[in-house]
Amino acid sequence: MKVNLALSGGAVRGVAHIGVIKALEELGLQVAKVSGVSAGALVGAFYCDGYTPQEMLKVVKSRDWLRYLKPVVPRLGLISLEGAEKYLRKMLSAENFEELPKKLTVGAVDIKSGSTLFFDRGYLLLPLLGSCALPGIFEPIKYKHYLLVDGGITNNLPVEPLLGEEGLLVGVDVNPNTPLEKVGNIFQILMRSFLLSVRSNVDKRRELCHVVIEPDLQGYTSLSLLRVEEIYRLGYEKTISLMKPYAR
Repeated sequence: MKVNLALSGGAVRGVAHIGVIKALEELGLQVAKVSGVSAGALVGAFYCDGYTPQEMLKVVKSRDWLRYLKPVVPRLGLISLEGAEKYLRKMLSAENFEELPKKLTVGAVDIKSGSTLFFDRGYLLLPLLGSCALPGIFEPIKYKHYLLVDGGITNNLPVEPLLGEEGLLVGVDVNPNTPLEKVGNIFQILMRSFLLSVRSNVDKRRELCHVVIEPDLQGYTSLSLLRVEEIYRLGYEKTISLMKPYAR
């Protein structure tokens, strides 16, 4: 059976998407198309480029990618993603959407017009980075005449590009509303504020999915880098339990 995946943002909690894909493969379900924002777009890009779930998890755990995130004098953000384009060019074999073995759509917001944009052709890397550019933390990404920021602002479960496609529409939401017992720094405040705001644009889109996978990620923050194995496992386990009835 074919499956079309809508993958939400969620920073480090997006590692659960990798576990979801691993479980779908084990169940014999074919992922035909991926639509993602932010962390979901990154996982989708690596998967559609040909990475296995094991390879993707290894990339995350290496933390090599952290070296490409450079602090800047605050103007449009605290961290520049300029070096991240070089990293993606090194890691991905495709530079354009059309070169990907599987179909991918990436959602981002043009901060100038306020429009939600879906990219599925042309240059891949800048729209992908724009989809991850959390306002206030990362500098926006200039691409063509756009100034791109995190797609989750307006649409954190991008199902629209998958409507009408053959197969199951499966949404994966990795943003449970977990109360914070303590706030330790500005990054936690920014991430918390962002994740609370995007929940309001997800509920109506969940109703358009045949299945919604929501891994049990209460207690895991969007910055839980030391717990990626657990986050991966929770995505895997929830998918196995929910998707078994659809397995061949």
